[in-house]
Amino acid sequence: MKFTVLATLLTSSAAFAPSSIRSTTRSRPSCLQSSSTTDAPTEVSTAAETRPAVWDPFGLYPTDSKELENGRMQALEPSNIDSIEATKPILDPLRIYSNSEANDKVDMSDSLPFLPLPALLDRTMAGDVGFDPFNFAGDDVGMLYTRREAEIKHGRIAMLAAIGWPLSELLETPIAHMFHLPAVLGHGDKVPSLLNGGLETISPVYWVTVLAVAGGLEALSMSKGARPLAGDYGFDLFGLYPEDDAGQERMQLAEIKNGRLAMMAITGFAYQELFTNNGVIHSVPFLH
Repeated sequence: MKFTVLATLLTSSAAFAPSSIRSTTRSRPSCLQSSSTTDAPTEVSTAAETRPAVWDPFGLYPTDSKELENGRMQALEPSNIDSIEATKPILDPLRIYSNSEANDKVDMSDSLPFLPLPALLDRTMAGDVGFDPFNFAGDDVGMLYTRREAEIKHGRIAMLAAIGWPLSELLETPIAHMFHLPAVLGHGDKVPSLLNGGLETISPVYWVTVLAVAGGLEALSMSKGARPLAGDYGFDLFGLYPEDDAGQERMQLAEIKNGRLAMMAITGFAYQELFTNNGVIHSVPFLH
């Protein structure tokens, strides 16, 4: 008890002691110390003025970079925000901004309304709905023409294959028996393919003939150069191509849509037979 009373008296008396005595036992907080210029050395202020504001401990910025010279990070956007060139459109497909805040001068894709319309896809080609999320169209008109022609060719082959695939499963065995030839269909009447296997059972003569005919047709088309309409080889034996502009646009749109659908169908046929281990004709009631 006596020690407690003594400690209390010493603490209270130290509170009234001169500041010089108290400073020897406890330093004053920095916020309460005098800010006289004579107390601080001048080297500190000079170093603070010359030290760059950009903190770069690993030396990632070159010594002559604008960031270190200006003491601030270089903005990625142009500084002349008042100019017309620096004005960026606000893409607002969900209509979050008001009409006065958003800039609707950018054409949006018809199929992907949250993405801007690619520069070369101006809706002049048949089936062009602005669907190009990976920017395959690019910025080269010649490359776009080549890819459109390749799409039409693959679509036409896929339309023939979409008909030939189930017909081969229906008619291959009877025709093979008629000519006393071995059937090439796999288990479950599956057509030989990369996923189903069985391509080794096809005669090499067939592959050589297919490659020769396909290569000859491709070389002939390349020798004629580019045509005004991609995929137009003047092949119209039955005169089905209309003469009026509206009919031609309708025919072109029908061809490209059916070609795209056929390419997806052929891919579906291959995977369906892979997973079900049966031909596609067994999935259609009236075909088996």
